[in-house]
Amino acid sequence: MYLSGLIVHLRELLASEALSCVFQPIFDLRRRTVLGYETLMRGPEASPLHTPEQLLRVAREADLGLELERLATRLAVAAFVNAKLPGRLFINLSMAMVADHAESSDLPKLLADAGLTPDRLVIELRQQSDDDRSRLTATLEAIAAQGIGLAFDRLAPATDNSAPRPDFIKLSPLQVRQIHTNLPRQQEVAACLERAEALGVQLVAEGVEDARELAALNALGCAFAQGFLLGRPSTEPFRQLSRGVSGILDAQHQLSHLHVPSAAPATTLLH
Repeated sequence: MYLSGLIVHLRELLASEALSCVFQPIFDLRRRTVLGYETLMRGPEASPLHTPEQLLRVAREADLGLELERLATRLAVAAFVNAKLPGRLFINLSMAMVADHAESSDLPKLLADAGLTPDRLVIELRQQSDDDRSRLTATLEAIAAQGIGLAFDRLAPATDNSAPRPDFIKLSPLQVRQIHTNLPRQQEVAACLERAEALGVQLVAEGVEDARELAALNALGCAFAQGFLLGRPSTEPFRQLSRGVSGILDAQHQLSHLHVPSAAPATTLLH
């Protein structure tokens, strides 16, 4: 289908609100509970605009990005509440959409109408530079003032005291992949964890697909994780850790009580 046809198709989907939402669990590895769920929008199963990437790409070409995100947000909040999912709802939004919400102050009403308190919503900002966030400090502060959480893909430079501080930092799948065999990556994540803890920010490891990756992240002190290993996106997502994942954490807990030479740096134990 050519782009013009895809744009017509997208307009039809928006007019009929023919989008759905799936949810991927984010687990607290220490408490063995659900922290929340990241929502992902979907077009109809047989549609060429089934995935979020396809939807967003065509929406950008058609200048329909805000309309798409606005509908996806409303549908995600409603589906989350209707499913009675525990924890917080994490939703990816563009800076343009966040600015629109901050200016219109419409999010509190949307949440109230759905029966969801603001503190249970977390807005994820992805693929934005530190400069973008710094320029929009007032916008992000306005969102935070409504009681809504923020999640970034990185912390601002330590020298930037004016940058807004998020509630969560999401480690990308690239930072997580094969971390059990990559000492520099372990050291990078350990440094991120140390700085985040000093700032009172929580780190979530995203894209965890391997038991060894999970074990390495847990040993480093990363308390929150999501990925296919812990639960795939679904309309009926996991509400508790699987036995397999719990077994990984239990085994590691038992090993931690064994004697480890104090001279060995913690990161090298994961290599």
